[in-house]
Amino acid sequence: MIEVRIRGVRETAVEQAVATLDTLAQDAELSLHCRDATLVERAHRPQIEWHLRGRRGSVGRRLRHALHLAVRTGEHNPHAGTVRLVRVPARLDEPRARRLARTRRAARTALSDHPLVLRRLDPDIHEVGRPSVSRGWHALAFLTLVVTATAICLLGAGLWPVIGLDNPRVGGPLVVLVGGYLLGGTHLAVRRTPTHRALPWLVPLAVPLAVPLVPWLGALVQRAYLSPFGVRPTPGKDGLGDVHAGLWVLCVFVAAALLPVAFLGWMRFLAPSLRVRGPWLSWAPAVTLGIGMGMAFSLLILHTAARNGAENRALAVAGRDIPEYFGVSAEYACVEPTSPETPYYGAPPPRNHPVVIFGQSGDRVELWDPAVRRKTSIRLEDARIRFVSHIDSPCKVAR
Repeated sequence: MIEVRIRGVRETAVEQAVATLDTLAQDAELSLHCRDATLVERAHRPQIEWHLRGRRGSVGRRLRHALHLAVRTGEHNPHAGTVRLVRVPARLDEPRARRLARTRRAARTALSDHPLVLRRLDPDIHEVGRPSVSRGWHALAFLTLVVTATAICLLGAGLWPVIGLDNPRVGGPLVVLVGGYLLGGTHLAVRRTPTHRALPWLVPLAVPLAVPLVPWLGALVQRAYLSPFGVRPTPGKDGLGDVHAGLWVLCVFVAAALLPVAFLGWMRFLAPSLRVRGPWLSWAPAVTLGIGMGMAFSLLILHTAARNGAENRALAVAGRDIPEYFGVSAEYACVEPTSPETPYYGAPPPRNHPVVIFGQSGDRVELWDPAVRRKTSIRLEDARIRFVSHIDSPCKVAR
């Protein structure tokens, strides 16, 4: 009888272990079969960390020590920072105060013995405490997280020009702050991981994939913008407008997707002891949340484009010209059908006021009438079209 332990996913660990053992026996041509397979779970015992560190001196003494180190006239303090760490098993069924007192006594006993004399607990030199966490740096990291998330949300909602962030003097430092937080936190999260070693070839591979993706995302933004008018963007009309719109969506998606990962990296950097505590500091929740946030902010951009389209449609109804929107420029034309029996789709083409045209598709053109707020599709050969400069230009001379 031989006992073999094989790791696997908890839900199907038994089946995976049996299948793996059968495969290994078959490959090695052994007369071996499984009689009993049992799920064995590793017990995770809670532990409390206690750190041995040198006593903190006065501010003046620390400044003098730092000055001596800077000019190379002093030696490094061997007791600066945490010099030893012990973990004491804890029971969660006892009160917190009693648990801390008991584990502290056990930690002091463990710290009193060490082969190195300088690492033995000396009450005059050392102090025993919990993991030191700089609340100021954590508060700053969390505040930067809130600022970054707010900036991404405002960018997705198209509100940067409203609050003046389109000014380089105002928006430039914010972009540097957001980019530094995201890139720095992501680097801290992926360093010393297989992902870090794969980045040198993953990034060059992702850049060519983004080339066809950017115009497609821009076309989605233009389509959402034209949806209140009931017309479609002109196919084959690719320019800088849809590229800018596509980069808008891509930048917001990437920034939102990296935000939880960057926060994870900063937390692990500021508190290394949190690396093994809790599943919320693992990769799967951060990546899943990031992708979900990226998709949510991308949908926010499409909603923003549709809202801007509705606002510009209201401008046309009020008799005002429509501004350009990411390469989508409105033209105004007077339309006169060639005959009373001219076929069309939608509302009848008006004769006494201009209509809005967003480009033609093949041998047809889609018109939007601001008076009835409906569109018309008509063949180019069935109408005489004369373009005018403004939406309130007269059409009495159209023939």
